[in-house]
Amino acid sequence: MTDSVDGIRLRPFRATCRKTVLRPVTREDADALYPFVHGVTGVTRWLCWAGPETLDDLRFRYRSWTYGGHEEPAFMFALARASDGVVVGEGSLRFDEHPGVGELGYWLGEPFHGRGHGRDAVELLARVGFELCGAFALIARVKEGNEASNRVLLRTGFVQERAPRPAADDLAAREDGIAWVFTSTRRSDERREERLEVRIEPGGDGGKQAGIETRSDD
Repeated sequence: MTDSVDGIRLRPFRATCRKTVLRPVTREDADALYPFVHGVTGVTRWLCWAGPETLDDLRFRYRSWTYGGHEEPAFMFALARASDGVVVGEGSLRFDEHPGVGELGYWLGEPFHGRGHGRDAVELLARVGFELCGAFALIARVKEGNEASNRVLLRTGFVQERAPRPAADDLAAREDGIAWVFTSTRRSDERREERLEVRIEPGGDGGKQAGIETRSDD
């Protein structure tokens, strides 16, 4: 574990919780996920983007699993079924607002709703955020009516608060439709009673220790 996300980057890893695997996304994952997000309003209505217009758009989104640079690191993951590796959705962690505070997000293809992958995804992202990235707090933003995500976040120890009302001239925030902000801290996560088992292993890096790699300023 590290004390902050400043000066570190993640090495490739594979994290497993119950029936779900979290791993770095690849361009090839776009082919599997595109049918689940392109024009699928049951998924995109809960997102803060409209989804990809073309397969190439999604391949470009997945061109790298790390982005944002040293100052504002962000990470993109594939969510896969542990039993057979079938890709079921996308997860992300971003540290682009306040040092040490990350924002998690995820979506699942409709065929995989209601099967426990959402709970696994939040557990995985929270543990990676706290234990590998060294975040001291994580937030998640949820749109009005997304009761499934509300339940999952509450079960994973996040605290729910009504999102601040956007300013009248902040059209982007109004269009996002964010109604709730959920927050969890490293301390509260460590103390919660119902923590699912998460296993983190190195992956794709020649057997180096999974997780963090200290960086010098360059």
